[in-house]
Amino acid sequence: MRVLSIVVALLGALALASTVAAADLELGKKVYAAKCASCHGADGKGNAKVAGMLKVNIPDLSGSAGKSDTDLLTLLADGKKPMPAFGKNLSKDEMEAVLSYTKTLAKGTGGK
Repeated sequence: MRVLSIVVALLGALALASTVAAADLELGKKVYAAKCASCHGADGKGNAKVAGMLKVNIPDLSGSAGKSDTDLLTLLADGKKPMPAFGKNLSKDEMEAVLSYTKTLAKGTGGK
């Protein structure tokens, strides 16, 4: 009976973690759509029209796969010309959610 209780508790914790992760991805998707997609594109591959207008190279976000989360969060917070800094406009939770969501774009899963 005790083992069964432990198994049920673990399954409950896993279900809660999965629900939290899904909520984080939804938040990330929402913030990305509002703050990032205009330049980086809905799919994270870059908006060629905006890149041409700004005369800049907008990197495909799949190229960020080799960078650490710390480096990417710093880039998001501090910006890098021409990308603006978002550290004062987004909360830590929002930036972490955007990072999680962009990882799904880099993998080609788009938050699924």
